[in-house]
Amino acid sequence: GDALERSKALQAKVKKLETGDEGSPALGGVPVSYWLDLKGYDPAAAAKKLGIPMLILQGERDSQVTMTDFGLWKAAVGSAKGVTMKSYPALNHLFVAGEGKSLPAEYNKPGHVSPAVIDDIAKFVK
Repeated sequence: GDALERSKALQAKVKKLETGDEGSPALGGVPVSYWLDLKGYDPAAAAKKLGIPMLILQGERDSQVTMTDFGLWKAAVGSAKGVTMKSYPALNHLFVAGEGKSLPAEYNKPGHVSPAVIDDIAKFVK
């Protein structure tokens, strides 16, 4: 409840920011210049221009970066030469296995990055 309301209020303030607001007080403990920089940033478009090998991995249980986001990345760069994309059904944002919906409390439990993720990263960097 309360944290969600604070988050929504912060989001509304960030959306209203405009160039010239850099001198305003920090929002969410972060300088206004940071929020303004992010407003015009399209990471997928920037990645598409790089023309370098990329490995894009996604935990299908990730509630922060969702499979919808993964689909957007796939649409933007998935067919580019040197781009490898892979998702893992049981993994969360930390690439740790679990069951059901991934909740923030899950991040407090000890766990290990999936060996499959480690193997895929190792293969990519060779």
